[in-house]
Amino acid sequence: MLTKPTIDATEQQLLDFVHQWVKMCAAGHIEAAFALLDVPEDESRHIWIPEDIREITFDHFDDEQYPSITDPDTVKGNLRSDVFTYNDGSGWGIEYDLPLNGVVSDFTLMFDLIKHDGDLLVILDDCHVM
Repeated sequence: MLTKPTIDATEQQLLDFVHQWVKMCAAGHIEAAFALLDVPEDESRHIWIPEDIREITFDHFDDEQYPSITDPDTVKGNLRSDVFTYNDGSGWGIEYDLPLNGVVSDFTLMFDLIKHDGDLLVILDDCHVM
């Protein structure tokens, strides 16, 4: 079972969490994966749900189909995953290529991992084409 990283997690542990989160989505447990995420503190920010990913990726391969999230360990090509520390010390950001239909897609997941009251909030901030 996947658990959220703690505030003391290393950058590699943060990347590993996102990697496992994508694997969970690919395995058909997308609702459970999204249940692990936190809601943004800023109420003006979008709260991502599984249907959002489905809708924005529709027809990505010009086939008028909904693509399937793919296990990142089985993808052809190099998945990009980057973690960076926020200058103000509030947490980290992660950019992670979203694998679809067995290949690296043009979509990038963007996560905020924010320190909050001794915990680490994990927020899916965006999914867009880079």
